[in-house]
Amino acid sequence: MAIQRIKEQEVSYSYLYIVVSYIVIKYLLEQFINLRQLDQLSVKQMPIHIEQTLGITQKQFKRSQRFYYDKLSFEMYTKSIKTAIEIIVILCGVMPFIWERTVTFFKMDPNSEFQRGLAYIFVEFLRLKLIDVPNNFYNTHVIEKRYDLSQISFALQFSDLVIESALWVVFVPILLYSYLYVAELGGDYFFIAMQLFVLIMAIVSSLVYPNYIQPLFNEFEELKETQLKQAISQLAFRMNFPLEKILVMDGSKRSDHSNAYFFGMYSKRIVLYDTLINNLTNEEIVAVVAHELGHWKYRHPYIKLLFFCIKILITFYIFGFYRDSDVVFLSFGFKEKSIFIGSALFFSLFEPMNTLFQIFELHLSRFFEYQADIFANHHGLGSYLMSGLIKLFKQNSTNLMVDPIYQWYYNSHPSLFERLKYLNKLR
Repeated sequence: MAIQRIKEQEVSYSYLYIVVSYIVIKYLLEQFINLRQLDQLSVKQMPIHIEQTLGITQKQFKRSQRFYYDKLSFEMYTKSIKTAIEIIVILCGVMPFIWERTVTFFKMDPNSEFQRGLAYIFVEFLRLKLIDVPNNFYNTHVIEKRYDLSQISFALQFSDLVIESALWVVFVPILLYSYLYVAELGGDYFFIAMQLFVLIMAIVSSLVYPNYIQPLFNEFEELKETQLKQAISQLAFRMNFPLEKILVMDGSKRSDHSNAYFFGMYSKRIVLYDTLINNLTNEEIVAVVAHELGHWKYRHPYIKLLFFCIKILITFYIFGFYRDSDVVFLSFGFKEKSIFIGSALFFSLFEPMNTLFQIFELHLSRFFEYQADIFANHHGLGSYLMSGLIKLFKQNSTNLMVDPIYQWYYNSHPSLFERLKYLNKLR
């Protein structure tokens, strides 16, 4: 759909009020959940089950509580600012103002949806960065460094920001042009065309990101011939896992956080953080890798991709009923309609449904974590996985006191104690 001028008519702001109302309701709900979590983080005396399970001191417990209290308090503060700005932007007609100025200020072709859309995204990108960059620097260099949990320097974080911006300049015009082209080409089967487009982009990104983009931020080197490499290779062989390489990533230059993952469409590569190798025994690392291979064995990445495709299909099918509606555009103050602006407005309207999708996806993710734990335990690595998880939670100074509603709404993984309890049942 090319840019079309909307005929003057009586304006109804019902859709705008729906979006603003949902933003307010979601904000209040999330702040209520966050306050419940703050209550958990206000506990001063360490519960006996934490002392018995983790063997940490009262001082370590208080340090963890203070860190997550400070972190969550700052998140609540920034959330309040972002929400207030978002509401002001919508109610004051900032979006249509920017859209109209793409012609007068940026001197874009008034009939080019791509040019005007790119200028609009550029302004939004700057607006969001002006908020996010100071917040991220404060969170990293004040809060996290106060508790010695961040190793990243100002120079490295600034370098990351420059690289991210350069990638934005390269990829956003390509993606925007492709999106608008496919949307126009799809016609009556717009939602199917968009489904195929998003699926192709997801597959391409899964190939491009780990091979070409991630190395811009981290260094990877192949794991040397050691007992650990032999143990992981033997584990992969027993499971018929198509292992190509085992790589070590220099995660320690940014934080003490440890992790392991795999990537690849056909032949796979396993990536270990250097902090994982430095802090866990070989048996514990093999158990962590077995957990990750459990995700592969149970086809969790493919199930997640299927769910993603279903979500996209539903989203764009519903979008088809709104994209030509003059009322939606007028409700937000736009005097022109286009696929680009229609998409932005619709995704705001679709946010309640998207929240439900996200909650379901988190529940599915937690279920997958239990399945992967079962897989590691089935291969005789349950006890090593438990001891490895305890070390990781200590090293990462992970949140020890989690409100159940907070866990249900935000977390993609079960809590440490839920996983340990489950693994104990399996033994």
